[in-house]
Amino acid sequence: MPISDLCSFCANINFDALRNPLLSDLSAIRDGTVDTSRHPFKGKTEDAHASTQLGKLSDIAQRAENCHLCALMIKSLARHNGRRPQPDDVCRAETSFYGVYRAPSGHLYWTGRRLTIGIRTPQGSWAHAFQACNVGALSMDVDVQNRFQHKKPTDSMIFGGRRRPLSLDLNWVRQWIKICKTDHGHECETADVDGGSKTTTVRFVDVVSRCVVTLDNISLADHEYMALSYVWGGPQKVSIVRANKEALSKPGSLPIGHLPQTLEDAMCLARSLGFRHLWIDALCIIQDDLADKQVQIGQMSRIYGFSSLTVIAAMAKTADGGLPGIREGTRSLEQDEIIIHSEPAPGKEATAPTALSLMTTLYPLFNQNDHYLEHTPWNDRGWTMQERVMSRRVLVFMSEQVHWICREATFCEESYFENETLRFHRFHAAAMEPTLRRKFRNFFEPEDEELRLWTTYNNLVSRYTRRQFTYPGDVFDGFLCILEGMTALAGQEFLWGMPRSHFEQSILWTSFRGSTRRTELSTLPMTSLQVRITFPSWSWMGWIGEASILIGDDRLDEEIGETPEVVCFEHCHNPSRLQPISPAASRFKSLLTLAPLPRWKQSHSHSVTMSALETNMPQLYTRLPTVPEGLLLFFWTSMASFTLVPTVIPPAFTDGQAQVTADVMDAEGQKVGTVGTTSLGDDVAHRQGVHKFIVVGSRRNPFSDPVLLVLQVVWRDGIAYRMNSGEILEAAWERASPAWTLVVLG
Repeated sequence: MPISDLCSFCANINFDALRNPLLSDLSAIRDGTVDTSRHPFKGKTEDAHASTQLGKLSDIAQRAENCHLCALMIKSLARHNGRRPQPDDVCRAETSFYGVYRAPSGHLYWTGRRLTIGIRTPQGSWAHAFQACNVGALSMDVDVQNRFQHKKPTDSMIFGGRRRPLSLDLNWVRQWIKICKTDHGHECETADVDGGSKTTTVRFVDVVSRCVVTLDNISLADHEYMALSYVWGGPQKVSIVRANKEALSKPGSLPIGHLPQTLEDAMCLARSLGFRHLWIDALCIIQDDLADKQVQIGQMSRIYGFSSLTVIAAMAKTADGGLPGIREGTRSLEQDEIIIHSEPAPGKEATAPTALSLMTTLYPLFNQNDHYLEHTPWNDRGWTMQERVMSRRVLVFMSEQVHWICREATFCEESYFENETLRFHRFHAAAMEPTLRRKFRNFFEPEDEELRLWTTYNNLVSRYTRRQFTYPGDVFDGFLCILEGMTALAGQEFLWGMPRSHFEQSILWTSFRGSTRRTELSTLPMTSLQVRITFPSWSWMGWIGEASILIGDDRLDEEIGETPEVVCFEHCHNPSRLQPISPAASRFKSLLTLAPLPRWKQSHSHSVTMSALETNMPQLYTRLPTVPEGLLLFFWTSMASFTLVPTVIPPAFTDGQAQVTADVMDAEGQKVGTVGTTSLGDDVAHRQGVHKFIVVGSRRNPFSDPVLLVLQVVWRDGIAYRMNSGEILEAAWERASPAWTLVVLG
């Protein structure tokens, strides 16, 4: 292949920064003696990812007649699924970080850069357009049996690009499974849930007999099966109900052509990979049987946790979308290669790696920090996240390629990631895999295991609350697997999605994008009373919109200085009683008693008793036996009134939906605090005027004036309901004539 002609703009790109390690580098990597003066082993402080200005898109199009790279840029940008590029858009090229690789010593090297073509727009639209590869990679065969190496005699690039076949080669998937089972061992075999107990009843699709089989009293940990995670997209063509469950148990009851395409493709894949049993929710949960739904949803953490392989249909908007690559004609995108540096001339030995080509990636990312699943139909649905989080191994079907992800490795069809010495991981925080347990720790993650646990929890809650439900009352059940996993792994217990160990911290969760109250009842009966409930306002589950929960013992440190100022109690039945929610409440009490008692506070540790409740709220006390346990919080705190002055944030400055923020003003009209962002339609929360606030925490550190962390509440029938969270200067609170109050928060 001849060297491609480049224009003066493209010639300024630092192509060397795109280089990946070579096979010949492995011994130096093992010994820790790599040459840090050359790529890809240079440190992060050098200017490898400096931008190169390319001019307007119209200029690039004009240069494309003579510059092969400009021509491929135009071709790649034309595939962008977001805002269509315009002739006057200004573009730039950047060799930006894409991933890191981990050596046996645990040392992380910066690598995996890709050539990013950026379009300067208000949304900052970007696309990963090119990856480095061996010269001639597009025409080379892949030796699947030899760790996917090129069939060529010269030194090969690790993590470089390769040709992806238009139809999925199932030998690649079989080899990925073999690598995982052979190389990764315990890390990828252990589930995030307890495998000791047996399931009462579980159903599978028998892909050989093409029917639904029911198995009783089995250990899923000892059973080989595959699970499917997909988007329904509306009523299902075929599902199991009470009327047809006997008919579907007969061999041949699911004939070819009778099922939606995604299900049919998944059955074909399972059979080809040697799995006889496939779990599909529409065919394994009796859809009109409430009791069966409760049983099956209750064991979904184990169903996905012990699945040998979970298949994700990421791009299909409905169950008829299929798995691209399983059938001929379902993938069409061809890759392109362009030579940047040639091989050394015959008879001459290069003093440093010289040969380098670029290959187009198979799809762009809207943002270089994104996970590849970010803008897929699958990623929008509420139920699917826990199916991914609990799975040990997943096979993700995108529109033009397949990804393999397990706890130890990430593989894909377009790149050579299958190396026994080095493991590749995405670099950016938002691009990390959503799992509860991962041996690999990236640069930005805390070293402390408990802090890392709460960082993971916050990330999962944030991702989950951006998703949508057909039935909003499913919000608890859609996150249940994750809560059960965190209980099994770390011994944590939760109340409506909030960790008991840090409960008083967690009720200060906030939303940076706005949220609205969830009014729908739970889809299934809940609590010991077995009734459908309204989700509590104090939990993020009681709201629709992205939530952020910053918790952990590090927030108690002097530099942050955030301390809970309340001790929350819950009501329990049989016998009727009030008890502290958090087993760590005594720890917070001890921290509080070290400081002088503020003027606004009567006591650091004011317990709530049944007698106090009977005295202060006799009507509520008498109807407690009919109130489901765990929905009401009881605590003593300080309450005061302040005025809100709202400001509307136009859609152009948000994610397309108008939002509202507000300043908190004192009686003299001075700004003394702020409240969080709410959605424009929530007129009660942001209405201008006087509102009630209660204290739940404080922040005292050397860097700012003391502030109280508050909840904006509205009272109905003696019960307070959260409307927003905020911060108010402690000095202003003391001037506002606060009252010491027993609060029941619903």
